Amino acid sequence: MAIYVFIYLAFFSFANFDLFLSGRRKIVTLFLMACLGFAIIFIAGMRWETGTDWGNYLSYFRSIENRPWGGSGMEIGYEFIVRTFKAIISSDPTPFLFFCAAFIVSLTYYTLFEHSTYPLFSLFLLISYSMVGSGFGVRQDLAIALTLFSVTFIADRSFVKFAIVMFLAALIHKSSLIFFPAYYLYTFKWSVLKSIIIILVVIICVLMSERIMEIFGSLISENKTEIYLEMGQETVTNPYITLAKGLAGRLLFFIIGILFVTYGTEKDDFYNGIFNLYVFGIILYAIFSPVNLIFGRLARPYDIFQILLIPLAYYQAKRKYKILIISVVFAFSIVKFSTSMRSDGGVYIPYRTILTE
Repeated sequence: MAIYVFIYLAFFSFANFDLFLSGRRKIVTLFLMACLGFAIIFIAGMRWETGTDWGNYLSYFRSIENRPWGGSGMEIGYEFIVRTFKAIISSDPTPFLFFCAAFIVSLTYYTLFEHSTYPLFSLFLLISYSMVGSGFGVRQDLAIALTLFSVTFIADRSFVKFAIVMFLAALIHKSSLIFFPAYYLYTFKWSVLKSIIIILVVIICVLMSERIMEIFGSLISENKTEIYLEMGQETVTNPYITLAKGLAGRLLFFIIGILFVTYGTEKDDFYNGIFNLYVFGIILYAIFSPVNLIFGRLARPYDIFQILLIPLAYYQAKRKYKILIISVVFAFSIVKFSTSMRSDGGVYIPYRTILTE
């Protein structure tokens, strides 16, 4: 656990530097991001028997030659990456972990450097939001790195480029298809009537969530959908309590974000667009998680936009509100990080490396 505390404190320190000491010097920010990026790539690449679905992905990597093309059990894009990597680079899984981490870190950090008002603060929010998404992930996180990167083309209203990136992401993990509406959600403008309609639709969808999941569950996996539906029926006595807990942090960031929604300038358009994407993630989570918490994964391509939304809100806030925002965010982050470490269940703790295999 010590290594995760070290990582958290390092990102926390760099975030404070970004917010209070950096003087907005891009070259300094870029250098510090590179240091953090290389550290995460190294730590994520050296891991062994550490991470979500470790055994399944290791078995898949090692046995890919014995599986038929297009029938390997995973998306064709991810299958192509694994086969090509083993054929050209290495049949050892450790270099592949380095590749995955480098891919996620490169795309994510580039996007944050280009679009975040406080990139190091965004990285701290990322490590707080998801250790997996920070570089420890594999299939879905490769795809999420692409969907996050696509915000450049969403903001530029370049549909063809956005569609190409979306196509590549869906080839790696088909849950990325749920991000396709983001291109149109970005320009959505809120009103009282629209808000009321959306709330009513969400309530109806929450009540019908199991039926909706049966229809769209294949975005995760057809086999997994059946298993998770059964798990939800057997293990969740009151799914709405679980839903309320999951929504708590999301609604906290929603309240911070909505305070700065205005219409008029190009800067407002970007902020409002990011806010829209984050709100849609909350809606997806509210609809799908009552069936089983695992279906909250469908909201992840939208959830990650909190790491852009909060720094943008902080940048626009007046001084007294800046203090309030940063206090609330830091307090929530500490609680979330400590809770996730305590409830890890052996997925990331203890951290093992290839040297201790």
